[in-house]
Amino acid sequence: MISQIIATQDIEVNNFLPIFVSSVLSMLFGGLYVGIYTAVKVSFLKKWAMPFAYLFWMVTAYCLYIMGSLMHVGEFTAKALVVAMIGYLLLPHAIYYMQHQVHEENE
Repeated sequence: MISQIIATQDIEVNNFLPIFVSSVLSMLFGGLYVGIYTAVKVSFLKKWAMPFAYLFWMVTAYCLYIMGSLMHVGEFTAKALVVAMIGYLLLPHAIYYMQHQVHEENE
């Protein structure tokens, strides 16, 4: 009974490289999202660069979607990936909001 619950579909051998590439690209584009977002917030880059940050977030989400579909993730894991990507989108906003509030209180 338990082995039926735990058992998942096997990953095809020819999918290992696309899975690896999509996971590496998700880390790379995720870093670019946070890096550009931070650079705009600390005024290192102009505000016109912010759409590129969101573009990199969308590419990150797409790479995770590709990786999850190639790995045949289960329903729970797919939902966890969606929640993680929403959190990854909102976390920098929350951090800089709290930072702004602290600076306003101290001035």
